[in-house]
Amino acid sequence: MDSLPSDIQSVSAAQLEQAYRLDPVQFRSWFDSVYQQNPQSQLLQAWQARLDFDETVQHPYSQNKALVDASRSNNSLLLYVVFISVLVWAIAKLPDFIATDAQWFYPRFIPYLVISALVIYFSISRALEKVYLLLGIGGLTLVLLVLLLLPDRPDSDSITMALIHSPFVMLSLLGMAFCEGHWRDSSARLKYIRYGGELLIFTALILLGGGVLTALSLGLFDLIGIPIDEWFFDYIVMWGVMSAPLIATWLWDQVLHRESKLASVIANVFSPLFLLLTVAYLLALLGQQRSPFNDREFLIIFNALLLVVWGITVFSVTGRADKGSRLLDLTNLSLVFVTLVIDAIALTAILYRWFQFGITPNRIAVTGANLLIFVHLAWIFFEYLKAFRSKSGTEVIKTTIGRYLPLYSLWSIFVFTGLPLLFGFS
Repeated sequence: MDSLPSDIQSVSAAQLEQAYRLDPVQFRSWFDSVYQQNPQSQLLQAWQARLDFDETVQHPYSQNKALVDASRSNNSLLLYVVFISVLVWAIAKLPDFIATDAQWFYPRFIPYLVISALVIYFSISRALEKVYLLLGIGGLTLVLLVLLLLPDRPDSDSITMALIHSPFVMLSLLGMAFCEGHWRDSSARLKYIRYGGELLIFTALILLGGGVLTALSLGLFDLIGIPIDEWFFDYIVMWGVMSAPLIATWLWDQVLHRESKLASVIANVFSPLFLLLTVAYLLALLGQQRSPFNDREFLIIFNALLLVVWGITVFSVTGRADKGSRLLDLTNLSLVFVTLVIDAIALTAILYRWFQFGITPNRIAVTGANLLIFVHLAWIFFEYLKAFRSKSGTEVIKTTIGRYLPLYSLWSIFVFTGLPLLFGFS
């Protein structure tokens, strides 16, 4: 496992216990291979007895009792999910009942409510220690205060950038709740990244199913002459959209027991396709008159492509097995390199616009994000290249990805809180 050294003599009992609690399934796979190499270790012998101990031999009823207890836990957690989803939906409906500007309320608080629901879910499901629970509550409160205190200025670029980065600040709080007390551990951060990929996929599937249900409902009621369009969209659809990430999290956590690898599989399937797309796009760019240096909309699309390819690359690398395909490794390396080229072009174009048109909140925010991604990808590329040449595992690469995450959090916090102050909310 990423959090344990390869030399079993230097591993303590506390480290083994921590690794087991983080991921029992992955720990068992790691333990089996290490125990075969070190069967004389008394520490490993004790763990072998612990892992192989069958409680049903002495207590036949214990297994059934455990299943009943787990079922009760799942049912109670599902009730919490329903309650939390209804609560955040009811708060989101406030502009319909009180004098609140919907254009001010929704961009600020819908992302906040959706991600807060996930933070509350993990706080309940993992029974966070008091100190981490207080940190989570304090973080949610501070973000809420900033959102309330930011002036209502639709034409302010700094406030717009702050609102765009507020979900990323919330995702940092979600990461702390997800990792519990292990948020400093790179392996725990990697699990959070994998959860993020699974969350996107399962949320998309739920929304797709909800779209089919909506179309059928509207069609059936329209056949009998009952118009329910406005009511259905205002209540059912809005609740479904806001609760989809929470329901997806519950499915991944309780039904699939966090063992889904859809994000990595899809990333591995699409990484060769995105490699072809980005190479073809760069070649086509050379023959066209449009340029990110002078075309602002083109630069925005260019950065969107960068973020998508960066996501595909990260999920593909984090989901790679220790003995992965050399062809897939070569594809990932090529994709990281091409992404670096795209990011370098984007950074050059942004800096060009700095000198041509001056400094603005938008350019500072985009420059910082692009620079962070560029350094991160360069680090991943060089570590991946060393691993590819030596035909070694990818533990160092995954650790590189996990260690870098706090820098994204710090930058999003700066843009969310510091950038509006720096430009006087203009």
